Amino acid sequence: MQRLGLNTVRVYNLDPRLNHDLCASIFNRVGIYMLLDVNSPLAGESLNRGQPSESYNAEYLTRIFGVVEAFKDYPNTLAFFGGNEVINDGLSAAIVPPYLRAVQRDLKNYIAKHASRPIPVGYSAADVREALGSTWQYLQCAINGDAGDASRADFFGLNSYSWCGAAADFQSAGYDQLVAQFANTSIPVFFSEYGCNAERPRVFNEVAALYGPLMTAVLSGGLVYEYSMEESNFGLVAINADGSAQLQADYDHLQQQYGQLDLARLTASNGTATSAQPPTCDSRLINYPPFNTSFTLPAVPAGGQDLIEHGVPNANRGKIVDVTKTQVSQTVKDSSGVVMQGLSVKLLPDDQSNVPASVSSMTTASATATATSSAASATTTKKGAAARMCTSGWMGMTRWMMPVVVFLAV
Repeated sequence: MQRLGLNTVRVYNLDPRLNHDLCASIFNRVGIYMLLDVNSPLAGESLNRGQPSESYNAEYLTRIFGVVEAFKDYPNTLAFFGGNEVINDGLSAAIVPPYLRAVQRDLKNYIAKHASRPIPVGYSAADVREALGSTWQYLQCAINGDAGDASRADFFGLNSYSWCGAAADFQSAGYDQLVAQFANTSIPVFFSEYGCNAERPRVFNEVAALYGPLMTAVLSGGLVYEYSMEESNFGLVAINADGSAQLQADYDHLQQQYGQLDLARLTASNGTATSAQPPTCDSRLINYPPFNTSFTLPAVPAGGQDLIEHGVPNANRGKIVDVTKTQVSQTVKDSSGVVMQGLSVKLLPDDQSNVPASVSSMTTASATATATSSAASATTTKKGAAARMCTSGWMGMTRWMMPVVVFLAV
């Protein structure tokens, strides 16, 4: 991941009872943020889009607050997703929206009570175009005009797979429509998943558009789906049962695309983006007829307020630990099948985060390629800034995200 040039990973299906200290600490030392889902597909660990009132209970809150407890003290925890594609049709759009805002409210109130710093909370939306604009407007607006409203999303993610193949472009993929739709956003908008695999290997030419001047004034990068190869064939790396791994052609193409980006432009400050004011919540913001237009939110369920006030009992709380081992002991092959020698991670200072190497400095993966020589460089004032980040600074922080989705149950 460091060699690829990532600065953020998204991780699904976390078990908050397990010890994540070493993994989180390695990500921290190599300059990689973590963007984490609090839900899981297990029974009782996510909102049921068909019956949200029944699944929104104290047991569910114990689960999502437990994830907060497990990760809140890692300085590279960037944010939490309070939901993923919960709204995906007219039926769910009619009943789910108030519960999404209630979950965001509860998470942010818990964080305010139990974490040492603000940690943003937002939503990852399905690319259901008829519902997309209304979902974004519903979640970004401020109830009664209160910009400090805890139920308001701090960011909005979109799982987008509309750019398919080398022949696609800004218009054919509908990226021009997305830029127009989100032009007046008051919160960061980014692709929480992208990387259509209708044509393989993927060439990732959408990266140039996503991080180009036509999009970066509105959108804040994206998360490539996904790191490890699964049955759906989206993986950048094939991980074998014996712990060995092989890079895929997709990995090489993505690294090349990242290496051509203008990092100086991407990291430049955007004062307009950080000062945008949210609209006041109003039914007139909603243009999808089935969509729920009520901004009266469900009350915290029985037992939930006690959790917010006193914390999850016997919660597992993560902490940073020393990272002393930097050499990669597993066998890793490049995309042509050649074993890569001398792989190691590069430990960065606390004020630096990982960025892609330029194309001119990349070396072709070979038997002598190393992670430190062929991949990562660093930029300052990023990794440590997560501990200082609040909503007002979040837009600038995400302006240059080059992440990958890590779809693992850990």
